[in-house]
Amino acid sequence: MKKIIPFLLCALVVLASCQKKNTSLFRGDYSFKTSGNITAKRANVSDPVEFNIKLSNEIGQLQIASLDKKTDSLVVVMNYMNGDVVVTHAHCQGQNITFKEFNHNFMRVSIDGNIDMLCEVNIKAEGTMYDENTLVLDMTYEGLAGVGSLKYDLYGDDVKMVATRN
Repeated sequence: MKKIIPFLLCALVVLASCQKKNTSLFRGDYSFKTSGNITAKRANVSDPVEFNIKLSNEIGQLQIASLDKKTDSLVVVMNYMNGDVVVTHAHCQGQNITFKEFNHNFMRVSIDGNIDMLCEVNIKAEGTMYDENTLVLDMTYEGLAGVGSLKYDLYGDDVKMVATRN
């Protein structure tokens, strides 16, 4: 029994330090750029036509802070260059981070460079930290867009955000 107690104490210290290291790996200020492709499909029609849309690149500042030093919970603030601010939460495990689904409004996309649509999308994101400096997020967009009386369903899982620590 006496031999087990030191082993358990060592295991607890290792687990506590790993958990603390996880959040500290991600905490900080970053510059980010988001780009990718989504699919738009005309909503509420019997024979919808689908087409691919290249997203306009978005840039901004990303701040990640611990919510609680005892857990792997983080708060994420994205300040887009166009003025939008998005706040969400995230959890980390090892080199990986998963964002709570969040909403991003009025993202502009262009259909063949001719028509701009205002969009409202829900975004799921998860990613990996590389070299303690670069965070790469795979993002899934799902939502609606409209131009005039035309409405479109949007979906895309070919979206990336790359954030580099400042």
